[in-house]
Amino acid sequence: MPQLKRLSKQRVMEGWKHMRILVTGGQGFIGRTLVPLLRAEGHEVLAPRRGEAGFPSDLALAGDWPGWPTKLDAILHLAALNPERGEAVARDDAALMRANVTATKALAVEAIRRGARRFVFTSTLLVHPFSPDPIHEDDPVSPQNTYAASKFAAEEELVRTLEDSPTQWTILRLAPVYGPGGRGGLHTLLRLAQKSYPLPLGGGGRRSLLSLANAADACRFALESRRVANETCLVADADALSVGEIIRTVRDIEERPARVLSLPGVPMRSAAALLGKGATYDRLFARLEADTGKISAAGWTPTQGTEAGFRAALGLQA
Repeated sequence: MPQLKRLSKQRVMEGWKHMRILVTGGQGFIGRTLVPLLRAEGHEVLAPRRGEAGFPSDLALAGDWPGWPTKLDAILHLAALNPERGEAVARDDAALMRANVTATKALAVEAIRRGARRFVFTSTLLVHPFSPDPIHEDDPVSPQNTYAASKFAAEEELVRTLEDSPTQWTILRLAPVYGPGGRGGLHTLLRLAQKSYPLPLGGGGRRSLLSLANAADACRFALESRRVANETCLVADADALSVGEIIRTVRDIEERPARVLSLPGVPMRSAAALLGKGATYDRLFARLEADTGKISAAGWTPTQGTEAGFRAALGLQA
């Protein structure tokens, strides 16, 4: 209750009233947590399933939807094509561009047409390359995969479309998100950490992560705060962890020995390169740490700590 009072006070101070919000991807990984959060804040949230009640399965055709609500205040665009590494569609540039770029532009056009004041778009920290230093929003962009490339292209299309319009935009470059029901390499690592055998995965650079609860709360903040209007913000948990630290944290939670071995980094990287696995080594050990100073200065801080986030992701009691 005190937290809801604090959030309501902030909303009044900034001039935002309860909003009617269209959320794409409202039934997805982040959406299932975010939609109830927004409704608890008093917002009217519309989160139609694609393909139901006339809502298009292909969001590139969003303009054809006959059910567009009147008096729409904001659009939060979570929906995306984000295939697992190794899936054929992960190499299908045309499919990724249509799902992630053309759809974003179509929704932005509708935001202007419907008089929406705000458009919040979730992108990815992976538009930035690995770096020995903490990453800032204005640092060079070099997407790490085709998905990240499509998200950066969508960022650019969004800004171009909304330029000189009354609709304000906010782009959130989210660190890899983990939580209940998650998938991908990070969740594989969390499950691996629950095994009892020693792992030669110590050392390496620290990586920014983002719990599901924190991702949802950052989206809520971006919708409600004018301080991030027409801004791109990096979003991550307070703690950045190396692979070894992730494993140790999970095993500490489960009150088991860490059993993490640190091997010399340079020989390991050289051996991985000789085996054609240099990119895999980098995905595990290279540094990718976000400086979240911009969104912090605007007033957002993570609401969930790393240990609590890992417990939730692994289905462990607090």
